[in-house]
Amino acid sequence: MKTIGILGGMSPETSLEYYRLFISLAKEREPEGKYPELIIYSLNFRDFCRPITEGKDDLVKSMLRKKLASLEDAGADFALMASNTPHKYYEELEKDISIPLLSIVESTADVASKKGFNKVGLLGTEFTMTGEFYQKTFEEREIEIVVPEEKQQKYIHEKIMDELVEGKTLESTRKKLVEVTRDMKKRKGIEATILGCTELPLLLSEEETGFPVLNTAEIHVNAAYDLAAD
Repeated sequence: MKTIGILGGMSPETSLEYYRLFISLAKEREPEGKYPELIIYSLNFRDFCRPITEGKDDLVKSMLRKKLASLEDAGADFALMASNTPHKYYEELEKDISIPLLSIVESTADVASKKGFNKVGLLGTEFTMTGEFYQKTFEEREIEIVVPEEKQQKYIHEKIMDELVEGKTLESTRKKLVEVTRDMKKRKGIEATILGCTELPLLLSEEETGFPVLNTAEIHVNAAYDLAAD
């Protein structure tokens, strides 16, 4: 198998989840105990979060380039960023490293297309919900992206940053997020919800929402495992 480089720490809870998902998937596919080789570079979350919140995009891109290059130098055959938010810089970063960079957005769009969805809701940080990178990729597959109302977006972003990145999962937050997804389904006709923040699966699943969700972390790991085994 190819060696997988994971740029994590955005947040640490997600890095833990990616590792767990890789090991769980290996147990399903390789019952004799063969696990993928993983190189994990975990960023300091605050060093990433502070400049991106302040709009210092050049500083964030420079940091991400250096860390991805470290994965390359360490022997990774390809890399992935274990977070949706930094994919706002994906096209620029992809050009700056010599190993492939596996996109969580492209991987999720491929799954949505295969499932035949035409309109999907997107939950995530404000950078993800208000950015162009999900909309552009899904439009290429003729899938419409719908985001929550502005007040709901603010609530979701705050809960991600104040609770989920710290590993806090509150039932009150879960109930509110379920309300948001069902409201989008009722008023805007979405067929599925993209969990466009890799911490959101800590709270949401199809069992809670009552209709399909696209777990971006799980989709990303599956795509990476397939690429490593190819």
